[in-house]
Amino acid sequence: MVRQHSKHKLTSLITLCLIAYSLLTSSVFAQKNIPTLTILNWSEYIDPSIVSAFETEFNVKIVDVYYETDDARDKFLNQTNGIGYDVGIVSGMMMQIYSNKGWIDSISTQDVPNLKYIDDKIRNSHQGTYGYSVPYTWGTMGIAYRSDLVEKPIETWMDLFQPQASLKGKIVMIKGARELLGAALNAKGYSINSMDKKELAEAESLLLAQKPHVLKYGYIQLTTESILIRGAAAATIAYGGDALTLSKLDPNVKYVLPKEGSSIWTDHWVVFSQSKNKQLAYKFLNFMNEPKNAAKNAEFIYMATPNIAAKEFLSPEFLSDSIIHPSAEQLKTLEPHLKLQGRMLRTRSKIYNKVIN
Repeated sequence: MVRQHSKHKLTSLITLCLIAYSLLTSSVFAQKNIPTLTILNWSEYIDPSIVSAFETEFNVKIVDVYYETDDARDKFLNQTNGIGYDVGIVSGMMMQIYSNKGWIDSISTQDVPNLKYIDDKIRNSHQGTYGYSVPYTWGTMGIAYRSDLVEKPIETWMDLFQPQASLKGKIVMIKGARELLGAALNAKGYSINSMDKKELAEAESLLLAQKPHVLKYGYIQLTTESILIRGAAAATIAYGGDALTLSKLDPNVKYVLPKEGSSIWTDHWVVFSQSKNKQLAYKFLNFMNEPKNAAKNAEFIYMATPNIAAKEFLSPEFLSDSIIHPSAEQLKTLEPHLKLQGRMLRTRSKIYNKVIN
């Protein structure tokens, strides 16, 4: 999954400046004999009070380096081979690739004892996650729509692909090959990871037939300037947490997991192989997964935590939020994006470019 949350976006120039700043900062603190831990992460994706508490308890300095997209993060790592970073956030779909490239080290319960609190289903969610990561968050992708702008509630992917009159010309489709084709495959009753040429051809036809009704391909803003909030768009593909953010700006924004099924995503903490502070990195990940800390952090970023023991410390409001915690029946319809081989990636890329261009 390629996450492109608007709240996480920084320009490339700013990001490069942050990298330079982080390296300078690390050097300054090293001269003062204060250990530093450099974290590669999305912005606003961790509770700063927990970071401060860790810094105080262990007399260290956390240096944050933010990236704007998954692709930008991978570009940084390709350029540096992971040198300069200690800990980072990686999507479950990319874990096997990171492991194969030798960018990340294995992580065991001896390194991070609080791994014992992590749900094994999430630890095993993707190839390469178990034994190489500490799962951080998980969530879903579905449809956010304005209930006051549609004739009837949206319930399925096909409601976007064969839209009611009130939706025509007011649909925003996500700009990402895996997600866009995944939605079309689901709408036709197929797996988002399908490699069947006939099924992919059907998905392509569905996307091309929908194209005249699409306002734009992209990801909406999560502010009052969002075209969904302003009413220029009536429906969009969105991640659950983002839909929740939008619903707080306008209660008419509703979120639905389509009946045909959808995708589930996971984000994971990793320790980079080139890190010179691995023991400190393990302490940080263990600290993050103290149940009280995991619960506090989950409510700050308002995303589901895979830390089972944290449940005891989560508020009833958070636990009962169906956007954050889908029902058992809904979970059965979700599947993760799996790694695809080069030929299949090229096939999908060709379809994707034909649709969005």
